[in-house]
Amino acid sequence: MAKHIVKIKSFNKIKHDVLQIVTEKPDQFKFTPGQATEISINKNSWANERRPFTFTSLPDNDYLEFTFKTSEMIQLSM
Repeated sequence: MAKHIVKIKSFNKIKHDVLQIVTEKPDQFKFTPGQATEISINKNSWANERRPFTFTSLPDNDYLEFTFKTSEMIQLSM
């Protein structure tokens, strides 16, 4: 499985418990709608803490987007 390091372009609070993260999209990166990927934070203590997220952007977009409930994020980190 290929690994990509991308920068966060935006971090938006959609509702009190819903976040949207938009990142760069690596060149030639392809995915199918409904597909998920594993994401981690590129910091020493977090790099191996991967969690699954489903893409909410479209494959033709020039960015990657993930939208999730913060309660789900809290449960994933426990």
